[in-house]
Amino acid sequence: MTDLAFPSGLPSGQGRMRLRELRDCLRPSEVFRYRDLPVDGLAFHSAEVRPGNVFFAIKGVNKDGIGFAQQAVSRGAIAVVAEEALPVAVPVMVVPNARAALADAARFYYRDPSRAVAVIGITGTNGKTTTAHLLRGCLQADRRNVGLLGTIAYEFGGRRIPAGNTTPDAIRIQGYLREMADCYTSACVMEVSSHSLDQERVRGVRFAVGVFTNLTQDHLDYHLDMVSYARAKARLFEQLEPATTAVLNLDDPAFSLMRDAAPRGVRILTFGLSAMADVRAENIQLTADGTRFTLVMPNGRVELFLRLCGLHNVQNALAAAAASLSLGVSELTAAAALEDCRPVPGRLELVEAPLGRPSRIRVFVDYAHTPDALDKVCGTLRELSEGRLIVVFGCGGDRDRTKRAPMAAAVARHAHVAFLTSDNPRSEDPESILDEVEKGLRGTTIRSFRVTDRADAIRNAILEAQPLDTVLVAGKGHENHQVMKDCVVPFDDRLEASRALAAKEAGWLHH
Repeated sequence: MTDLAFPSGLPSGQGRMRLRELRDCLRPSEVFRYRDLPVDGLAFHSAEVRPGNVFFAIKGVNKDGIGFAQQAVSRGAIAVVAEEALPVAVPVMVVPNARAALADAARFYYRDPSRAVAVIGITGTNGKTTTAHLLRGCLQADRRNVGLLGTIAYEFGGRRIPAGNTTPDAIRIQGYLREMADCYTSACVMEVSSHSLDQERVRGVRFAVGVFTNLTQDHLDYHLDMVSYARAKARLFEQLEPATTAVLNLDDPAFSLMRDAAPRGVRILTFGLSAMADVRAENIQLTADGTRFTLVMPNGRVELFLRLCGLHNVQNALAAAAASLSLGVSELTAAAALEDCRPVPGRLELVEAPLGRPSRIRVFVDYAHTPDALDKVCGTLRELSEGRLIVVFGCGGDRDRTKRAPMAAAVARHAHVAFLTSDNPRSEDPESILDEVEKGLRGTTIRSFRVTDRADAIRNAILEAQPLDTVLVAGKGHENHQVMKDCVVPFDDRLEASRALAAKEAGWLHH
């Protein structure tokens, strides 16, 4: 059965609700053509409507759900919730905010599942996915049944659904949490994006713990400025209830904003490299195979080896450790779990040499797609590389254009050679995107090449590499597709890099 068939993650009939109950929950300002009908599911995409559903007409970034209300009714919607009266033949409930109403209805329909599952929300520009996987490992080591809602996939109850968004919509969130509660899942680790906070997707979710990783430039195409972006992130901590915990990065300039957003009664637990942090790292030794450091916690310290490279991953491990401690995991269990955790797919993932033969060229694939993430990853690899650092990167189309030149400047600070290429160009002209990227290389001494075709750029970068050099392919990480103007094509950086590395080792790769 596909995910689309059960948009919420549950089969129909799970809610057992009548329209009067939904009306009493939402308290609409006006109701037209009211009839007390049985409700069998919620929907806000008209293509996902099934008979018995209530349709929520939400205004999106590009489309207004009001224009699809009649289509929803023709597909079997028994009522519509909207921000204005609509000329349809079914009951219409008028509410001031359809997004908020959808979240409230989903929470009510699925019987407030976050009261039965300890939900840990992780927000921040970078590090959410790695922190989520490390935290899940810590909780699983404590013999807990843990669900995951993240950028790569939604995993729970033996199911693994490829993620469409970092944070799913409100119906899916509540539906997935209800399924977790029904199969006795004790905790759910959820990546919480700024978009989801701004769009009320996590409204009504009771977070047992909120985690803040960091704040750097991203998504300004949506939030417009860093102040609005930071305030969107802070909404996670405003949502916390007394006796819950906010786990905050003490090293980040936005720490105070997140701390001050938390209501009175919320416990603050800090992590970072600062000597003032509750959970911190000391004696850090970075290597190409991982990182050694002393994990200092409130009740002791332990030496450990993390199989992840880079100082930024030390921060991610500290965040995971602090969050697990706040949930009652013992310090030794958390430390042992961190040592056992493997790198997350597409996060500084080493591309294996062909046929198991050792290669003298190290090739990494990473999801870094912001100036700060690129700066950290490139800085890490430059420090660990015995030879040159060669970077392949691009910038996504229809996204924050102001970060394109800074991303190139971040690469130029650390790399010896750069290959500028396409990421997900979407509706934009790839050449125009690269024109803006190139502006960040002005005045630098880095050797750069402009290769619009991403597969060709990866091949050329690996061909350029000499023994002891390091190649980084940045931007797409775990993604297995590329979004063009009018199509989505299969594309995996790891597969392309592996093929190119195999061809080079075999002597088949030539200029």
